[in-house]
Amino acid sequence: MPRVIIVVARDRVELFDYFEQVFAGMPDIKVLLDRRILPPGVSPGSAGGPGHRERRDIYDELQQRGFVMIRLG
Repeated sequence: MPRVIIVVARDRVELFDYFEQVFAGMPDIKVLLDRRILPPGVSPGSAGGPGHRERRDIYDELQQRGFVMIRLG
């Protein structure tokens, strides 16, 4: 089971390819391409219920840096 998940923005395919190469053969690290599809007019940072502040932080980081690293456990 992976200990770290790296989510790469869908418009940064070159970064996804790079991470896949760098972390190939490392079972503790999983690289994923962001495949979420949001409804029209909904921005990733829109407010919602509890827990949405943390998600906005992740969305912001994904948009700014092109990737986000999530440590599990």
